[in-house]
Amino acid sequence: MTNVRKARIGAAIFLLSFVCLYWIAADILEIAGDEGMYLEGGRRIAMGQQPYRDFFVLTGPLTFWIQGVLAHLSAMKLAIMRLPVILDAAFLAWAVYWLASRYTGSAYAAGAAFSFLAYESRIRILKVNHRWDSGALATAAIVTALAAHRSGRRELWAACGILLAAAAWATPSMAIVALPLLAWSGRKGMGCAAAFLAGGAITSGAAGLYLHWHGALLPMIESLRWTGANYTAPNRVPYGSVWAGAMPDAAAWQYAVASGILMVPAVLPLAAIFGWMWLWRTREKRGDIAEMVPLLGAAAALTLTGWPRWTSDTLLHTMALSWFLCALLLYRLTTPRQRFWWCGVVLVVSAGSLLPKLVAPWNYPPQETRVGTLRDPGNQGEILDGLERWVSPGDTLFSFPYLPSAYYFLDARNPSRYTFLQPGMMTSEDERRAVADLQLAPPRWVVYENFPPDAVFRIWPGTDPARIPMTAMNEYLSAHYRQVDSIAWETARLVVMERVPAAH
Repeated sequence: MTNVRKARIGAAIFLLSFVCLYWIAADILEIAGDEGMYLEGGRRIAMGQQPYRDFFVLTGPLTFWIQGVLAHLSAMKLAIMRLPVILDAAFLAWAVYWLASRYTGSAYAAGAAFSFLAYESRIRILKVNHRWDSGALATAAIVTALAAHRSGRRELWAACGILLAAAAWATPSMAIVALPLLAWSGRKGMGCAAAFLAGGAITSGAAGLYLHWHGALLPMIESLRWTGANYTAPNRVPYGSVWAGAMPDAAAWQYAVASGILMVPAVLPLAAIFGWMWLWRTREKRGDIAEMVPLLGAAAALTLTGWPRWTSDTLLHTMALSWFLCALLLYRLTTPRQRFWWCGVVLVVSAGSLLPKLVAPWNYPPQETRVGTLRDPGNQGEILDGLERWVSPGDTLFSFPYLPSAYYFLDARNPSRYTFLQPGMMTSEDERRAVADLQLAPPRWVVYENFPPDAVFRIWPGTDPARIPMTAMNEYLSAHYRQVDSIAWETARLVVMERVPAAH
């Protein structure tokens, strides 16, 4: 098959993936989760603020910058601000095809990409997150590295460095992936390694200069130091941890099957590494070892980037390379007849998984919000309506401790530098600074998410119980705000509080 035809098939796969993912997730109303900190961060950037300097950030700035540009261009519309996630996920499906098509027929490669698309199409996961951006950029760097290895072109190694550095500016731990890629480039000569390093320096230099010009470089360094000191302990989880959700009527075997499916992103990297080692040990033909060893090293490095929050959901963002490696391993281990039946089963299961996801959005009722007309898969619209009864656009608001999306969906102004205060992770100094911000510019409203301790430990199992109470913040809110409403929420209640007028 000609390269032109392969490119056309790849383009068709990308377009199909984009349309499916956009339909499934682009305009879905979801208030909970980490997405709110990126949506609100983008909104604040569109208003002229900078991460680190003006609001608290514990990871790289790239995702916030992207969201800031989209917020400025789209008037905060959610369906536009989720475009990067959709593009990231569609690219990863294309990357599975492109990688597989270098070693197998296009039909098999397309099937591998389709099964990957079916697996990653999960409404709960397709939300704005720095890991989608960094996972796609790092995978793009690996794809470029393979092309550079085969062509020997130094400009491709430079492009690889540019892409990987960009991934690290979204998720700093992505810098680990530079090690196998640098070693790979070095095997092609010092000139290739120098081009790879130069590409990374270009990206990092430009980002560093931008932060310096805006007075955010030193605050970023301090923020990353804070992350290193405070993030690991409360967020550490066992490798491959899953949360299968509430399944009160499910049998034990159903719960086990659901958990097993969710664990796939954690299983595949190990299966790829040990599977290829076994293949090389038992078979004489090792013609592709010069490419497979660096790719396996990159897969291992991508897996390490998820530490300490090594959940299967986190690993999903970096799974495309391992998916390809396992698909190619299956291709090498099976005869054409066996491959036909294996692929038939996988494709039927994938289609059966994807079809309900494509049908479900038809049944989601529309919900008018301040960020566009969205589709509501649950009771999110009722919760948002309850908050909108009190908080008008432009009102000042403080959301405590962990509902950063409230600012974005309500179009409210946060006088504090903290878009969230994670119980058990934030220090007493963070709490003191947040209280000082509120004292300096008291917001009219507070949305208090009354987290029970067991919910904190379930989400962040390594939490230090001594840090949970946040006594200073609770005392300040109790003294200066009164409850006006209470709204049912997932694991707690949302208490709406209004500022008590100061006595004269």
